[in-house]
Amino acid sequence: MKLDKWMERKDSPYHGTDKDDLLGVFEQHPSYSKPKLVRTLDYVIKLKNSLNFMKIWSVSRRKMEEAIANRNFDDLRELFKAEKKTVKDDEFVIVKIDGLLKKRGYRVMEVPSEQKEEFARLHFNFVMNCTKLGYCSKSTPILTLQDILEVSSIEECKHLFGLVEENMNEFKQPGFIETYQNIILRLCNDLLRRLSRTAETSFCGRIMFFLSRFLPLTEKSGVNFMGHFNTLNITTFEENEPTAESLLAATSSHHAATPSGAAAGAEEDMETGEIEEEAAKEIIVTPEMYRQFWSLQKFMSNPNLLYEKEKFVVFKKDLTAVLSLMTANKLEKFAAEDESEVAESRKKINNDVFFTKYLTSPKLLALQLNDSSFRRNFLIQTIIIFQYLNAESRFKPPAKKMVLNEEQSKFVHDYEDKCYRLLSDTMPRGTAFVAGLKRIMQRETEWNQWKNSNCPDLSEKADKGAMQMYKKRQRVPFNPNNLDLGTPELTKLWTYEPDVLKACKSDKRKFIPTLADFIRDPLDEMDPEQQVEEQYKSINEVSFQWRAARLLMHKAPGYVSKTEPKADPTTNMRDFLERTMYNTGKTIDEFKSGIEERERRDAEKRAASGEKKEAEARKKVEESLKRKLDTNTKSTTIAVSSPNPYTDPPLTDENLRQLATDLSKFSKKLAKLVGIDEESLQKTSSSEEDRCYRILKEWAERNGKSGRSLLNLLIADLDVIEVATATMKKIHETST
Repeated sequence: MKLDKWMERKDSPYHGTDKDDLLGVFEQHPSYSKPKLVRTLDYVIKLKNSLNFMKIWSVSRRKMEEAIANRNFDDLRELFKAEKKTVKDDEFVIVKIDGLLKKRGYRVMEVPSEQKEEFARLHFNFVMNCTKLGYCSKSTPILTLQDILEVSSIEECKHLFGLVEENMNEFKQPGFIETYQNIILRLCNDLLRRLSRTAETSFCGRIMFFLSRFLPLTEKSGVNFMGHFNTLNITTFEENEPTAESLLAATSSHHAATPSGAAAGAEEDMETGEIEEEAAKEIIVTPEMYRQFWSLQKFMSNPNLLYEKEKFVVFKKDLTAVLSLMTANKLEKFAAEDESEVAESRKKINNDVFFTKYLTSPKLLALQLNDSSFRRNFLIQTIIIFQYLNAESRFKPPAKKMVLNEEQSKFVHDYEDKCYRLLSDTMPRGTAFVAGLKRIMQRETEWNQWKNSNCPDLSEKADKGAMQMYKKRQRVPFNPNNLDLGTPELTKLWTYEPDVLKACKSDKRKFIPTLADFIRDPLDEMDPEQQVEEQYKSINEVSFQWRAARLLMHKAPGYVSKTEPKADPTTNMRDFLERTMYNTGKTIDEFKSGIEERERRDAEKRAASGEKKEAEARKKVEESLKRKLDTNTKSTTIAVSSPNPYTDPPLTDENLRQLATDLSKFSKKLAKLVGIDEESLQKTSSSEEDRCYRILKEWAERNGKSGRSLLNLLIADLDVIEVATATMKKIHETST
């Protein structure tokens, strides 16, 4: 009765406990005191609860294993929620699911090789989804995949590694990158240790390429921070000169015994994708050249040797000999019969994979030097070494003076340009190849500068300051009196003046310059004292001619002549505008005195040189007449008296018409001599006679219709004595 009351008391620690448990403790230990009885009773209750929990645990574990095996998210979700209520600790349930997922991964390892990739992919995707839903740890997917890769063969790993490559973006998410980075780096390093660098080159490249994309730029494990070189990469070749000489001699004798041309080789079957080409030019390789070429590789693998003066001299001598040989034996571009064959061959060549660890047999060097790929690899090696020698690196060994002197720097610079020229001459697509290589080398220079700066983080960071809250803009009140046309300039233009017509007549809108301001510069350019060359005069510009014509038409009184109309329009706009501006300047007080002074000066010069020019013209006329009279069988007497000046008869339109008929075949030469644009004449005149008449008319107006001057022009410059003689007779007859 006391026991029942004790169990019913709410303040009792055993309220609600099974009565049989308490009776069992009392019956077995009737002599126990109350404290000891309480401790014994606590132990019995905990033991029973533990047994019940283990029974529940084993049941839920089996259900979870089934849900994971079937990849059933719904069942796993319900079990996860139920387990959380029982244990009341999320971490405990997550650890339990982690173990079950890894155990399932071990089962995947046991499937046949043909099905392993499929099962691994399904299991990995299931684990990734569990991670995103929070059912397991973040590291569980990649750890499960790492376990699978560790027990798989190399061929299986090649296929399974695709899971890592495909989920790279998932691994780089902010919530996963911190957890996955070291695990993935360890996974890739374990794979690289298992692979052979020579037999599994492609797979090694896949892994390295993945790491370069996955790891951040500042990751020290992916950067050659100290600038170490792979000095273990040793190139072995026949350094024994007699052996190399004998091999080269055997090669030369073999080429000599082979018939010239491609007759012997044409019968052999060609490889797939090979294009039949002309026989390449044979390159003569001496034993010394063989030694010089392959001995350069020790400097390529350890460029720091070149900072030693003696080693640089050897390098300079050997490299000069090799590049001279390549320059003397440039590769020619082979012509293909069909462009489609060239495209197909290039496509197959691009799909090939080359591993540039070439054979060093003396027999092969002549053939290798005829290979464009071999030449390019060697020249690129040389350019990389030259860039390293000129670069400033903080990681060069401080024990030695790693600086080139002036002579060495000049050699490096000159021969770097020579390497680029040789690459440009190397087919196919040499120029495009050099352009791409220069961009790559520029990137390498920037990469070196970044390393010298201790690899600073280049990623953009968020602003430190807190983002300000958005403030709603105050609404602009509408005023119907304020006109808004959309832009400030349009609104200003519209509200400039209420009366639009008055605004157009405003003095501020008068942009036309005054006549004096406009012709000031052209008049200065016309002055011979200013010595302005013809090509720099503003009158030559078409836009200036257009503006000058419009302004002079409105303001210049001499633009439109008030005399009798001319028979033909003006053809040379440039000369017409010059004359008009010159004549207009005479009417303006600002330029009047200057123009008069210029005319007086020109008159003095003409007076001084007029007699000389007249004597020269007379002499030229006499010489032309004498030469014509000596060669012409027809006796024609021309009365030209040098000291006897005769009356200068004026030219009439009738004379010019007759002369134009006689000179029609000389119209082009006459237009060039007078200085008239023939193209403009062709547009306005259809016949040769009409064009010739317009030219003579223009010339007569310029020279005062002087028949004597026209005679000198025809005889001295055009050398048409008969036409000139007949013309002058007609002019004299008309005048008399």
